[in-house]
Parts: sequence; C-alpha cells; structure tokens
Amino acid sequence: MATKRSSKKPRKQAGAKAAKSPAASASRSAPAASGKAPAADTFSSNPGVNTMNRILLVDLGEREYKKRQELRARRQVLETIDKTADTSGGLTPRQMDELASIKKQLSSDIVIDPFYQVIAATQQQKDWEKLAAAEENIHKYGLMGSQRQTEQLRKAEYGADEREILGIAGLMQADGYTDASIKGFVGRISTAQGEYRENKALFEAAFELLAPRYRVTIKSQIAAGTIDPDIVGCEWPDDDPEDRREGKSATDTKFRPAEDDQVFAISARNLAATVRRLASNGIRADNAWLASHLQNGYEMQTGVVSGAPASAMEIILPDLDEATDIEIIRENLNAVQAIYFAYMLEEMRLPQVVERIVELFRSGLLPLGRGKAGDYLFRYYKTASERITEGERRDLYMRCFGAPGGDPSNNEPNREFNELWLRFVSAVSAFGRQLSVDRMLRTNIPVSVSQEQVRKAARDLGASLSRSGYGIAYFAATEMQQMILEYRDLLSDPEVRGSFGARDMWQVIDQVNANYLGGARNTHRYRTQARAGAVIIRWIANNSQRLGNYGEVISVNALTNPQLRGSPQPTVDPTDWDLVQACEQWLAVGGVQDSSIEQYAQSSESPTITSRPIEMPQAARDLLDQAGISLPGM
Repeated sequence: MATKRSSKKPRKQAGAKAAKSPAASASRSAPAASGKAPAADTFSSNPGVNTMNRILLVDLGEREYKKRQELRARRQVLETIDKTADTSGGLTPRQMDELASIKKQLSSDIVIDPFYQVIAATQQQKDWEKLAAAEENIHKYGLMGSQRQTEQLRKAEYGADEREILGIAGLMQADGYTDASIKGFVGRISTAQGEYRENKALFEAAFELLAPRYRVTIKSQIAAGTIDPDIVGCEWPDDDPEDRREGKSATDTKFRPAEDDQVFAISARNLAATVRRLASNGIRADNAWLASHLQNGYEMQTGVVSGAPASAMEIILPDLDEATDIEIIRENLNAVQAIYFAYMLEEMRLPQVVERIVELFRSGLLPLGRGKAGDYLFRYYKTASERITEGERRDLYMRCFGAPGGDPSNNEPNREFNELWLRFVSAVSAFGRQLSVDRMLRTNIPVSVSQEQVRKAARDLGASLSRSGYGIAYFAATEMQQMILEYRDLLSDPEVRGSFGARDMWQVIDQVNANYLGGARNTHRYRTQARAGAVIIRWIANNSQRLGNYGEVISVNALTNPQLRGSPQPTVDPTDWDLVQACEQWLAVGGVQDSSIEQYAQSSESPTITSRPIEMPQAARDLLDQAGISLPGM
C-alpha cells in the first residue's frame, strides 16, 4: 500500500549520500535525495494499525519532552511579560534574545536536550551545529536518523555510530551523569565510550536482540507523557512542528510516524545497565544462552519480571494522599529515602496497626468474610517469619537517622542527622522566603541566605545520608517499599474500613491506635513529613552533581515562574519548587518556630564524615600486637 505524499518535496540534506549497506545508511537520518516516495510500510493483520519497524528510545524521548516543556513554559512567561509591557516594563534586551532563541529551538524537530547534544558532538568529534545542520546521528523525539527513513525500516537496526552514541548515553544515565553543564562531563563521556568499546560485541548483540522485541503504539507513549506529541509527522525536516500540530504546515501530516503506528520501544539506560551486569558476570557475546541472559536481564532491570532481585528494583514511593559527588552516592540516598518514608509511617504505628488487625483477624474478632482482605491477612500471618522485623527496622532507623529504639551495640547511630536535616530544611525555607519578599519589595538588599549556604547544607546532609545507605539498606528499602504498598491497599480495602466504621485508611489507623495501641498518633503530621522528607532526600540524590559545582543550586526562575512549578512525581523527580514546598511543609507540621529556622539557616562548620570502619576480630588484633604492630582502638 503506497503512502500518499504532499506536493512539497523533502529538503535535500547536506552531506547525505546513498549508503551501500543498511548499517552504513542507518547512521544517517536524511530521506533519499531523489525525492521519490518511500517504500510502502509494512502493515499488521489488524485493520487500521500500521506496524513499522521503527525503534523508539523512550528514555531519550522523555528527556527531550521535558526540555521542550521547560522551554515552552519559559516562552509563555516571556511572552506574557511582553504583552503586559505597560505594567511589567516589557522585555529587557537579554530577555528578547532569550525569547528569540527559544522560538528558534521550538520551531525545529532537532533534539534540544544538551545531554544528548554534548554526547553526540563528543563521539563524532564535530561541532553540534554541523551535526544539526546535516541531521547526522541525531534523534527526533526518541527516533534516531535510521528510524526515520522509511526505506531502511524493513529491518529494525541502528548504525554503528548510533549504537555507540546510544551506548554512551545509556551508561551515562545509569551512572547518574546527566547534567551536561558540570565540569568533567566530557571526561565522563570518554570513560563511558571506553566501557562501550570494551564490551562492544555484547552491546551490538543487545541492540540486535532487544531492540525489535517490545511493541507499543506511539499514541500510548504520548498518553503516558513520555514522548512529545510533536513526534507525529516528524519524518520530514522542513516544517515547524507547532504549525504541523495546528494543521498549518505544508507537510502532509499523514506521513509516518503517526499516532496509531506500532513501534519497538527500548530504553538506552536499561539496555546499558543490562550489558554492564552481564559483563560483570563474565557473560560474553558468544555465550550459547546470550539471548535468554539479555532478555531476562533487561526485564529484571525494567522491573517487569516477578521475583526480580532487590538490586534490580527501582524505588518509587506511593502518594499517600491518593488512597522520596563522590561523597554522595545516589543509590544510597534512594535507599535512605524509602527508609525515611517507612520511618515516618513507623512513628504513626502503621506496621503495628496492621499487626494488631492480623491478631484480631486470627482471634475471630474482625468481621471479615472471604475476599481479598482476608486472603492478605491469612498470608501475612503464615509468612510472618519471612518479613523484616520491627527490631531490624529500628536498627536501620538508628543507623540512618539516629532514631531511638535500635540496638546500639550492633549499630553506629547517625548522631549528626537531626542537626544537618534542620540546617538544610531551614536554609532552603529561608532562601525561598527571602526571595519572595525581595521580589515583592523589589529591593537590592543582599540576601541573608545565599546559594552557597544552601549548597553546603545539602552536601553535608547528603554525605551523611549516603554514608548510612551502604550494606543492607537498599535491599531492605525495596522490601519496605513493597510493605508500604501492601499496607496501603489493605487499610484502604472497603471491607476493612467498614469493620472499623472508617471513611479512609487514616481513620482505620486512628481507631486501632486509640483502642488497642495506647492512644492516637498525629497521622497528618507523620504522613506529611513522610512525603516531604522523601521529596527532600530525592532532590539531593538527583542533584548531587549540582552540589559539587559553582552556580545556582536552587533555580530562581523555578521559584518565581508559576509555569515551571511542580513535578507530576515529586518523590521521583522533584523540581526546585517542589523542594522549597516540601521544606515549608515539613517545618510547618513539625511546629518549628521562625526564630529557630533563622538560626539553623546560618552556616556552621561541616561535621567530619568518614567511611565506616570495619571491625577487626580481637584474635587478629592480638596477633598484630605480638608482632609489634599497634592499631588504634575500635
């Protein structure tokens, strides 16, 4: 079935030549210079569904979508200032240049994500402007050049340069190096390139076996908010995507890709992490069971396999209101985030409430019949020995936050946590407040809390939490995350709520606390601090690179422009505005006075944070003493 084309021919691309092989042509994104209609696409057996052998990079596409959304929000702000020049004073020359630059970027389908731009330019050893002009080894909304040429889509594959660029991008994302503005970013690219080339055969096998495996529709990815809607019709490069969206473009919008097209979805980050895991286990590209290793590893990495190891699981905390530098290791903070979330719920006695409900169920005092709630309570009772105990949880809370209740003989409490936490939260709160007052009064008085004070407080807190996140913390955090989800579902069950005459899960907790556990707890305070604390810790984890450099730590634009505020998942990807709001909420429900906030916001000397010593057995110490080698006391 031939594809109808508009009368306007696609623009001839500079430097595009006819390739002699699919691998060579896959590294170029321009359509054939002849202007002939592309080969007919392959259709599935389902009427109206266009099945094309395109590979869609969902992680890079999502990054591009977020960058474009940021620019659109900033453009709206600048255009509002320009339209209200009578009252706002209009745009400054610098803002006018910024607006022109934003419009230019958004009027093209060329990738604007600086993370990808720097990686591609470094790998190709060319200026980005030249790559963009020739559309060489770039992606549009997650579609690489080889995936936009209909002639090359009979077999889903990437070119050699594309595979290397995507391998580097995946490794960089897996390591958390995504800020292209930081010092040493290009050096990290070289390190990732070396790792790719060392395992090149394994990467190539992974691309070949995994890329054409997972089919989705473009419409589903747009609906999920992972791909920019402007991906529709981006096959040809000679029109404005916003005009195309509004039907004003001369380019025929029926050209692929279309919303109903089925494509292969792949994540460069998860693919790279899978290859790295196999390489570390000694699995080579000539392994007889390579296909099984790759598929199982990738599915465990993405979390779609039931029973995946805890180290392969991502920590994404639930929203309770609906039914968290070399000194700072991001994975450690992700673990501590979930542990802090669980700690706040422990303070409202959530696990103890569930334990008491199980006891009532076992004793026949809970009027539950056959159903989901009864099944869960029975399974909970039967598998009691397999769960992490309250004593083990208390040990973790002591080690991470210095909380009482753990065994001090087997744990080293984090005694600095409370002060470091209050200093950071207070510094962020004071910075946000003074910025609002300064903006309102339009004064030039120097602020009392600077970006550097916020940076220092964040680094101190992040280093302290990172030190507490080693060992069993990440693995225990994954179990705690699952435990919280199960508790939420149980206490929200209509049959359980009906047994206690409660409207929601929080009333169930209040009822059990008041009637069976010695008195009610302030559930509103603890659930607010759980969510706010999770946002704060995740922000430090996600922005650890910014804490080691000069410049803005908290974006002033993010705090003053309503269009840039808020993330749809603040416990996973919090913005600077989310951070400020979380700090304010934590302080408000905690009853911290303004005078204390001002005091804690001031700078103080950083605590000495060293790696935890490993205790040496006394017998070994005695032998060293006999040999005349003295060691410091442990």
